Amino acid sequence: MGLILLLIYSLLAPVLALFYAVFFLFSPRRSLMRSLAGELGERLALKAAAPDAPPLWVHAASLGEVKAAARLAPELAAALKAPLLITTSTASGRAGAANITQYARLAPLDIYPVAARFIAAYRPRMLVVVETEIWPATLYAAASAGVPVFLVNARLSRGTAALYRALGPLSRLVFAGVKQVLAQTETDAARFRRLPGLEQKVAVTGNLKHDQLGASAEGQGKVKDFLEASDWSGCPVFTAGSTHPAEEPVIISAWLEAKKSHPGLKLVLVPRHPEKLAETEAVLRSHGAAFMRWSATIVPENTDCLLVDAMGLLQALYAVSTVCFVGGTLDNTGGHNLLEPALFSKPVIFGPNYRNARLAGETLIKERGGLMVETAPQMAEELRLFLADPAVLKTSQANALRALNSLKGATARTLTAITSRFPAG
Repeated sequence: MGLILLLIYSLLAPVLALFYAVFFLFSPRRSLMRSLAGELGERLALKAAAPDAPPLWVHAASLGEVKAAARLAPELAAALKAPLLITTSTASGRAGAANITQYARLAPLDIYPVAARFIAAYRPRMLVVVETEIWPATLYAAASAGVPVFLVNARLSRGTAALYRALGPLSRLVFAGVKQVLAQTETDAARFRRLPGLEQKVAVTGNLKHDQLGASAEGQGKVKDFLEASDWSGCPVFTAGSTHPAEEPVIISAWLEAKKSHPGLKLVLVPRHPEKLAETEAVLRSHGAAFMRWSATIVPENTDCLLVDAMGLLQALYAVSTVCFVGGTLDNTGGHNLLEPALFSKPVIFGPNYRNARLAGETLIKERGGLMVETAPQMAEELRLFLADPAVLKTSQANALRALNSLKGATARTLTAITSRFPAG
């Protein structure tokens, strides 16, 4: 039954891929499809420049997962005395992987003959899958070729877990080659343990991304120049990073409400997707907010809101902020990096949907370095409390940094878990 389900999946996979491509062609992010034709040979595993020795194969979906594995991957390859091969599902991920290894490739399409051809070409010694990239045909092809599989930094949503349980025969077949699942949290581990074929293969090692967090100097000079050129110096700054359109009306309303008691409060908006900046501008205009774009050549006076239309500035802006908000938590996204403001000892506000960073959110709340809000009035009230009491703000700043430091160590635990079962040789 499992093989029949895998066959059905393999027949449907090309159709689903075609629909996905068409969807992107008609979306605001259609520019991402321009390089598809040039990438097709690589995605079909027709282009292979394999290392001389069997490599450690690490698969990471996109740039975020590549960054999560940036320490683990080379350390594990060195421990196993193997070359490092990193595959990704996106071109940006591949570009990031190229900074780690000369063997950075686009992943083969999840169709059994394609995945099997890729594995035959590269002869990987091991496959390490980062986070949620559970590709049935690829995992089955790895198991069929005798390639041991580890799922690291693994997380699993309730809905996806239910789907895999419903497809029990397929799950058992796909997970047959998995040696161990190294989960981010106990909640993730419990979900994996309920899947067919994984009951005794799960351990908790934490989130690799927490070990990657480090303060960057990028953009600091530009932000300093902006502060000196504007009338913002000495004013409290509320930075909302990685925001999505559905969240921005809430953030703007909360800021304007908090300004009634703290007129000097400035807002910095850093949308997640710059191509949607026009929507953000429309919301600001509807609220009567005076704003400017980061790219403006002249910094006007009496501008209380900065709309950032450039990349690579978020950390520098968090560093000069008083309080921060992390986006993707007031809509259905599931949250972005909740701990990034904590690098600079900044209190973190976020919404209730932080499923992609559950442990970080829970730790911030527990340590009182961050807090959750659901509405604009709630956000405005928390802003007022921070701004009205310097002692509360100072304590929250220290708590945020303590929460971050308490979550580190996942890389070492993951490395130990894999090498203890698969020593060099």
